[in-house]
Amino acid sequence: MDTSHCLCRHGFILLLVLFHSSVFGLASKMDISDDANGIKIDSNRQRYLSNSNQRGKEYTVYVITKIDFADYGNPTGTCGDFRHGNCSAQATLRLVKKNCLGKNKCVLLVTDEMFGPSHCKGAPTLAVQTTCTKA
Repeated sequence: MDTSHCLCRHGFILLLVLFHSSVFGLASKMDISDDANGIKIDSNRQRYLSNSNQRGKEYTVYVITKIDFADYGNPTGTCGDFRHGNCSAQATLRLVKKNCLGKNKCVLLVTDEMFGPSHCKGAPTLAVQTTCTKA
């Protein structure tokens, strides 16, 4: 079963964590939205994802099997309909694939140092859409 995940961020660090628990019945799609302070996650998921001592629990792990879209600059659109902007960093797709494919999580430093210059007049944004498959 494949699922699609989309993230769009201004900021410093983006952590993709893609799994769900068959015990707690969390949705396999994580709806993560951002605010001025960075990533904001539903409070139940935040507590659950940060607790690494879940002994005796069964987890269904999803791995990132395809990067459907990745752009660092000024991408437009929404999940499933992202479009590249006019000031994209050229290395974005290659770097996201290198850091995320085949993994159940990846960490990306959302800066020009990571992706190269975006040449945007305003603050650049990273938009990523992935396809994940049950491991």
